[in-house]
Amino acid sequence: MDDRRPRALEVYLGNFGGASYGVWWDGDRRQIAVSPSAAQWHRFWETMDGIDVWSWGSHYYPDARLEPAEQVRDGTHWSLTLESGDRRVESSGDGRGPGSADLDASQPFDAFTEAVSRLVGGHPFA
Repeated sequence: MDDRRPRALEVYLGNFGGASYGVWWDGDRRQIAVSPSAAQWHRFWETMDGIDVWSWGSHYYPDARLEPAEQVRDGTHWSLTLESGDRRVESSGDGRGPGSADLDASQPFDAFTEAVSRLVGGHPFA
């Protein structure tokens, strides 16, 4: 097995009533047949190190609710599990991402979704 391949990669992004995206790598099965090249894996890992994904918090949730508790929030939920070598991160969020109270303004998260899209051959991932 190519040592650039992760032991775990699980990513989900979606929102209420909108499109949802998911990537799960188990080394074997995939719904869309993609086989990232060594160069694609290399660029992906460079991006992960560049955005320091390994130090992302476990949860990014919105600040205090301003709307009534019974009102459903219509925001983007995301989660990821990534493991390579001796490094592992599990992180998730609802409308927030690393470095920002608003997911749309999270530059590390934008770089992350762009890296996932490149890794899966340019298929949209956000």
